[in-house]
Amino acid sequence: MNELYDASSTMRLSVRSKTQLAAEQDKQKSIANLTAILSLIDTQICLEKDSEILTYLKNQKANLNELLIQKQSEKKDNFKTAENKAISELQSQFSNLEKSVDKKFNTILQSIENSQSTVNSWTQIASQNAQKFQNEQQQHQTVKTVSKQAQDQSSKQVQKQTQEQKQKQELTSFQSRKLIVHVKAEMWESFNSYHLRNQINDAFFQKESITKSVVASVIRFKTGFSVILITMSDCNADFLLEKQQIWSEFFDHNLKSIEKSTYWHKIVVHDVSVQSFSTSDGMFLLKEKIETFNSDLKLMRNSDWLSSEKNRQKKLHESIVFAVNDAEQAKKAVQKMLYIADSQLAAEQYKSADVKTQCQKCQKFEHATRHCVNQNWCQICAKNHSIKLHRCYVCNTTDVKCPHAKLKCRNCDEDHRANNQICSFWKKQPASPAKSDITMKNSSSFAVVISNDAEKKW
Repeated sequence: MNELYDASSTMRLSVRSKTQLAAEQDKQKSIANLTAILSLIDTQICLEKDSEILTYLKNQKANLNELLIQKQSEKKDNFKTAENKAISELQSQFSNLEKSVDKKFNTILQSIENSQSTVNSWTQIASQNAQKFQNEQQQHQTVKTVSKQAQDQSSKQVQKQTQEQKQKQELTSFQSRKLIVHVKAEMWESFNSYHLRNQINDAFFQKESITKSVVASVIRFKTGFSVILITMSDCNADFLLEKQQIWSEFFDHNLKSIEKSTYWHKIVVHDVSVQSFSTSDGMFLLKEKIETFNSDLKLMRNSDWLSSEKNRQKKLHESIVFAVNDAEQAKKAVQKMLYIADSQLAAEQYKSADVKTQCQKCQKFEHATRHCVNQNWCQICAKNHSIKLHRCYVCNTTDVKCPHAKLKCRNCDEDHRANNQICSFWKKQPASPAKSDITMKNSSSFAVVISNDAEKKW
């Protein structure tokens, strides 16, 4: 019986011993785990920079230290309480930590969104500034271009004025060398311009001992009774007037008057009555009419018709041209209506002519009528006959354009006369200084310099 008890006791001691050993091993493992956790927490505390998380870690470390101490002291009740307390605090800290992390995460997301918005704003501002800079550059370039154009225009204007002034000076210089001598018709019976020039220069050599030539050329106007003496560049008309007794003897009794060449400004007036001034003294009467009823005009000489006497016979009205001696009178004349022969007529500037040659026989260009070897073609209807043979059987007229005429151009086949300046063939023809049957006025110059020859045609 005793042996059985001893065996039972030994068995119980053995079981208890094993249980205590297992408990001791669990305790040692728990202590080792806690120690490892505390070591990790210490490491994290050293690395952590966030103050809030650092506080949680320190609180957790304190709780774990307390739990470690209780495990080591084997106070089971206190250990259980401390364990529960630690677990509760850990759960609370973990929950707070989650909230804190969520809050920080949201803050980071908001910061990223704000940063992105800021980046977009700066990008937009940069784009706007770039566009503004580009616009300013364009404006600056535009201003620079306009300024350069204005400078170029101003420079061209100055050059043009300088050139015009130079040309005017040259014309003035040349004009001052011209002397106009009005002579009788008998002068032309034995007139020789070359011989007359040599006679005048020889007279200056013999009477004034002038070895150089004084007169450069002598020109006769076939359309009137005038001779122009043009001096050398180192002389002028005043010198010839001063020495008139030396050379006037060569004109003998044919000399009528002498005058210097001056600047004149020419004016054209249209629709002047042909019948009212068709008499021999008609141009003198027309001059008186113009000066009487237009008191601010003073004509330099009698006006003249712009068409031939033959053409005027078939017309009721025609254009005239007259000259005044200053630009102010000319300007006033073209700015207002002129009173001529009980009519109020418009005046305009006379334009100098660029010459284009057109034959009046075949209507082609670049040769004169007197040199034409082609067939006759009508200038009015483009038929194969001379313009003199053009006839209207309705109004019974010849050689004129009437309301019944069917116009046709010989050159372009359009419905206009062959000498009309709207013709495409006319526009293609180059201007030349050669003598022409037909002239077209192109120049826009107002002041025209001419010689005041008493009978010279315009």
